[in-house]
Amino acid sequence: MARRSSIRFALAVVVLNAAILACAYAANPTIDVGAVVSQTLAAAGTQAAAMVQPGQPTAAPAVVTPEVVTPEASPTAPIVHVITPGSPGLAARFITDRSSSALAGENRTIADDFTDGFLERPLTLPGMEYQPYLDLTRGEISAGGGWIYIVLFLEGAPSAGQPAIYGAELDMDLDGRGDWWIAGAAPQSTTWTTDGVRALRDTNHDVGGPTPMKSDGPPPTGDGYETLVFDSGRGDDPDSAYIRLSPTNPKNIELAIRLSLIGGDSEFLWGIWADASPHPEWFDYNDHFTLEQAGSPLIESSNYPLKDLSAVDSSCRWGYDFNPIGTEPGVCRVPPTPTPTLTPSKTPTRTPTLIIIK
Repeated sequence: MARRSSIRFALAVVVLNAAILACAYAANPTIDVGAVVSQTLAAAGTQAAAMVQPGQPTAAPAVVTPEVVTPEASPTAPIVHVITPGSPGLAARFITDRSSSALAGENRTIADDFTDGFLERPLTLPGMEYQPYLDLTRGEISAGGGWIYIVLFLEGAPSAGQPAIYGAELDMDLDGRGDWWIAGAAPQSTTWTTDGVRALRDTNHDVGGPTPMKSDGPPPTGDGYETLVFDSGRGDDPDSAYIRLSPTNPKNIELAIRLSLIGGDSEFLWGIWADASPHPEWFDYNDHFTLEQAGSPLIESSNYPLKDLSAVDSSCRWGYDFNPIGTEPGVCRVPPTPTPTLTPSKTPTRTPTLIIIK
């Protein structure tokens, strides 16, 4: 303590001398201030050094930890719902998807097309066990009251505790790149809810890589659906999207999407998804993995069994409020236009009868 006081005294002397020097310089500007200051500091340093004996540790300067004041977390504002969906109407359009239930005992499927982005993998790892609650068989779409309704048909009802997300991918400009991915956690009630429902958007238009739907990667060139617009009632509109179990069939999942969420556009391509562990940032999945990495559910494939991509089922896409022509990427197969067939009449005549095969 005595040494510390002495050091403080020496420093005080330096400050006092500097003050005196400043006054002297004001009276006589010819004084060499730099030389006098150097001499004063040297003397002070010698005096301070003499006060600290060699071999003795110097006292560390006291560390003052500033007090961190953490403001009280403001309570999250409750979500106030203004409008809830009604019920889906008659299907305006529908999609069918291959069921894999008949092959459940063989731990395989037959309709997976990884290259073109049509996934039929309702099988988990390890063991390639069939999961009926991930096996899509049909999708229906309708509209009414400012809502788009999409119904997903499954081979089995979702059960509590089983991870599953059900949703739809919307392609608003018909270029094969999904623009919206709207999905919800497996519901356990027939009451509409926003809990676990998310709407993500691809604002930089990179879903699908260089060639939409086709396998391009890896490495992937985009970040998929990167913008979270709606999350369990949080967003600009707390009623943007809902999910529930169908009141008439526990194997059906109903999704309701506000038209205002997607800009009121009523002409788009849509497809459905069932996914145990979704990664919207990896879309398209066949750009994120090679076929060798993903594995295959096709038993005749050299990449059988599944590896990094399993427990997922997706459909082809179809148009809402219009009929695709068949060249849109990812669209379901469009039946060929019937070709008129000339059939001779039973009675010989020069005029053939035109029969259209439907």
